[in-house]
Amino acid sequence: MRHRRKTVLIILLILFAVVATADGDPTSDLSSVVPEQGALMANVYTMASAEYRACCYSIYTAAGYRLEELMEEAGPPPARPAVVMDLDETVLDITSFQTFVYENELEFTRDLWFAYEQDGVDEVLLVPGAREFIEKAEGLGVSVVYLSNRNAANQEHTVAVLERLGLNVEGIEDRLYLKPTGASSDKSPRRDAVSARYNVLMIFGDNLRDFSEVFAAERLGEDAGSEDYLRAVAAREAAVDAALCHWGVDWFVLPNCMYGEWEKLLPANPVEIMRPTNMGSDEEQH
Repeated sequence: MRHRRKTVLIILLILFAVVATADGDPTSDLSSVVPEQGALMANVYTMASAEYRACCYSIYTAAGYRLEELMEEAGPPPARPAVVMDLDETVLDITSFQTFVYENELEFTRDLWFAYEQDGVDEVLLVPGAREFIEKAEGLGVSVVYLSNRNAANQEHTVAVLERLGLNVEGIEDRLYLKPTGASSDKSPRRDAVSARYNVLMIFGDNLRDFSEVFAAERLGEDAGSEDYLRAVAAREAAVDAALCHWGVDWFVLPNCMYGEWEKLLPANPVEIMRPTNMGSDEEQH
């Protein structure tokens, strides 16, 4: 009921904003309302859509078949084979954190996330298909290495999550690479450390920076206009196209429309970078 009241309130606010700007720019006063509604819908999509679930299963099932092929095609089995997996929204479903942030009308902060890592152990779920893939990989003799920007200071809580969800934690101290205190979110040094220790066959993530820093969003200044944002978005898309040989082969991306690197390239009013249309309104067409 509480969710329903909040949803109705947001819809009423949007309708009020539309009416209030009907004689002017229809997007000028909506930027403070629409993003909140968009975040709600992104969260609800992840939590409630069967399509999201099917998408995750599709990715992990395809990756499982691909891993079998790699192991079967190898002459002698590769030494220390491994798959590298991000955790949150790749293996772990942390949508309860999004619910907490929304219900309390908060914005993400590192302190809130740090507290959730400690206090949300019993609320974390598994992304659909993750368990099946992990068990298949381990059954093939492939180590599953977790490379995450969860805080290393909370390692025991992260291990507790994995254990509670029934995932193998044997030798986890050699397979869990978390973000050291004070370190940046750049995973490159830890990714290199993993590659030095293991023969990495696949990487999984929900953020393109889980794969390479070449996908990091350009930092735009406060005076950046819509053309600057569009250019930066196009640059990331071009980087994805340049890495076409990896997608679905040894790099696998899980869907995350709730948060991520892509958010950094949204202007204050995201409508400004929407693709244009030549279609007119019903009044113009008639």
